[in-house]
Amino acid sequence: MFHPEGKEGSRRDPSRITLKEMATARKIPEPDLFAEKLEAWGVKAADWHAKDVKNRLAKTKLPLADQLVLFSTAEHIAEAEKAKHSWNLKVKAPRYTAVSKIATSAARLSREISEMFPPPWADERARMGVLVAELAAFVEGTFTATKFVDRNYSVRQAAAMVRSIKQARSAGGCVYWELLADLSWLASGKSGERVSERTVRRYLEGQRKCESPVRAYWRRNGKLIVTAILRNPLQKTVSPNWVHTPKQGPPQFVGPKTKRQLKAIDAFTEIAKRYLEASDPPNSKAAKKRS
Repeated sequence: MFHPEGKEGSRRDPSRITLKEMATARKIPEPDLFAEKLEAWGVKAADWHAKDVKNRLAKTKLPLADQLVLFSTAEHIAEAEKAKHSWNLKVKAPRYTAVSKIATSAARLSREISEMFPPPWADERARMGVLVAELAAFVEGTFTATKFVDRNYSVRQAAAMVRSIKQARSAGGCVYWELLADLSWLASGKSGERVSERTVRRYLEGQRKCESPVRAYWRRNGKLIVTAILRNPLQKTVSPNWVHTPKQGPPQFVGPKTKRQLKAIDAFTEIAKRYLEASDPPNSKAAKKRS
């Protein structure tokens, strides 16, 4: 395993055995990260493209840590490419508009209820407070779902990973762009178009940001939405001097919330997101067939 005597004939301290020597002595094989990733990506190890990438990856002799970074970057690129291809403004805009209009209708209903049955909502009127709280959670949840475009987040994450690899390898190594492109395609399960080296390099540049198709709509109805959310009996009151104006852009909701309130908001956000992520317009023939 190792020479018991050093250059001067002294016995070597066993505690100074390196991890590499221990692994060699015990014949512990290194984990096959690529095989594990192929299984996670839904690609068979016998796949011709997978075999080709495996051989090229072995030739790079990258340490396990660098391989992990490479695989993670490929997964982020695959997710970003999927998000970019799925984003179609003509398809998404009608759904975003429909959800936003329902949210403003709920906000108006909450206002009318509070005017007809003003607080405190206690005792026999406690159910009225529950209704107003649920309407507020629905309004905030649908607003959250339509304010941001998930595509932007995925693209930003992929761009950050690619830049990180570029910076780390710029000192004395090379970036395996073509290999990274092929790994990204495998990470997508070989679905959709094949990722090119040029596509991967573009993540080093500034990425175009997609604005929410209802950004202007929220700006116009910001005060109505904020008032409905702050009307929630579970929401602590903010300063009376705080007033939202359209110039401020879409409203921001910050402040203490109860676990019950957060749970309701998250539930409505997820419901709205699933509706927005559907591929067919709400009034299309395909959507009617599914319903």
